[in-house]
Amino acid sequence: MDKTITVDQLATTDLRSINEIWLVGTHTQLCLWRGEQVFTHEMMSEGTHDQNVRRLCVQLVNSDDQAAVASVEVIVRERLEKIGKEGEFYPAEEADTHQ
Repeated sequence: MDKTITVDQLATTDLRSINEIWLVGTHTQLCLWRGEQVFTHEMMSEGTHDQNVRRLCVQLVNSDDQAAVASVEVIVRERLEKIGKEGEFYPAEEADTHQ
């Protein structure tokens, strides 16, 4: 389930159930953060491991603007640290989940 918010809403959005945070611009998308997920054997064998991914899309006017991206990253890092969520910033686009 995807939810789209503005940068202004980021400070008050509940991030506890979020698995991925994306920066969405006019023409581009950038995965800012991906949380660590635990997949069960049943999820992998049934092919349902990616159906419960909860993405938060943060709307940016220009996701190529490094200063804007950096300011969003600071907010996200602080918020995730407060709630104790772990994950990876700027994860590789293609991750091998079958390790």
